[in-house]
Amino acid sequence: MKKRFLAILAVVICFMGIVTFILSYFTAKGSIEQLVLERANTRLSIMVQGFSNIANDIDIYSYINFPHESISIRKGSLSVFQYGTSRLDENSPRVKKIETQKGDYDFILYVDLDAEVSGYIKPFRQIIAITSILYAVIFAVAGIIFINTVVGPISSLAASMAKITSQNLRERIPVPRKKDEISQLVETFNSMLDEIEGAYNRLKTFVDDMTHDIVTPVQILEGYRQLIERHGKNEKIIDEYLDVSKIQLFRLKEMTTSLKAAFLVEKRRRVEFADASEITSRNVAYYRKLYTSIHFDAFIEKEVMFPIESMDLERIENILIDNAVKYGDEGGRIEIRLKKNELVVRDFGRGITDPTFAFEKNRRDENEDEKKHGEGAGIGLSIIKRFSEEYGFTLDLESHAGDGCQFIIKFPERKQ
Repeated sequence: MKKRFLAILAVVICFMGIVTFILSYFTAKGSIEQLVLERANTRLSIMVQGFSNIANDIDIYSYINFPHESISIRKGSLSVFQYGTSRLDENSPRVKKIETQKGDYDFILYVDLDAEVSGYIKPFRQIIAITSILYAVIFAVAGIIFINTVVGPISSLAASMAKITSQNLRERIPVPRKKDEISQLVETFNSMLDEIEGAYNRLKTFVDDMTHDIVTPVQILEGYRQLIERHGKNEKIIDEYLDVSKIQLFRLKEMTTSLKAAFLVEKRRRVEFADASEITSRNVAYYRKLYTSIHFDAFIEKEVMFPIESMDLERIENILIDNAVKYGDEGGRIEIRLKKNELVVRDFGRGITDPTFAFEKNRRDENEDEKKHGEGAGIGLSIIKRFSEEYGFTLDLESHAGDGCQFIIKFPERKQ
């Protein structure tokens, strides 16, 4: 852009220089022609006023500019006297004829205008040329200043914009110190980048969360499939598998619906009350069948309602129980307690040495067995953390090395 503007500027400067030279030349030439004619008319008046006798006053014709002028004196149709150059073509349109009369005599002065003007305009050509060059220099300097103050920042801004991709959405363009339209444009662009980055991060988080949540229904279906393989065509297990399949397929369908909705509109969830007792009882039953080697102790009060969507509460419980299974001891015990406004999930595994970063995404305790726990580490708890911010419940973790982990979710008490 900058090079193209410089090329255009050079063409404009040349054009303006030529136009300036031509206009100045013809303006000066017209003024000089007028001056030459005025002076010739003045000299003719002096000659006529001093005329008395041709023989005695012949020196008065020294007022004639001999190379370019001639004078003729007539009396009627008779030529009385003629003086000056014989090379003038008196019929040429460039030879001007100035006439006056005194007594019976007619005085005619012929002036070669081109020859007279050329003598005057020659130094003017140099002045005009110098003036045109000065104009060109002024235009060039003004153009360079314009490039540096306007075109340059715009080119730099365009180059900076071109470098920003989905891989570096955190990049921002420095705002110029000078408060003008360019700085406003940069601020607007940076603000737009903030919105794009936020939307991109929300979308990425949503996809990560959905990917994590899809794992649980698949694991449940896979667990029942393995049960059928081990126990053969046991009608009771097959019936349970069909019932579980319907529920888990419904969950998967709900997830895809949520995914579509996320692309259409972003809005805060409308608060509903989930039947926590029913959801927790169902989840405990699922996990007891999936992990027969683990002992699940469940203490579930009846008719417990939480101000949260049912699907989200189910996601939270699945994450916590999955986490307890993953980090608990094989063949160990998991405790699940549900009461009025509180949900507690506890395992009796190795625990977490530093629980401060447990809810950070993609973070893992340094003492974890990566082969056992590496897959999906850190995502689930970050989802619960986000839900706590959205629904307003508290999320606490109590953990000591070798003593397992206890996650406590507490909703605000409902006003009567």
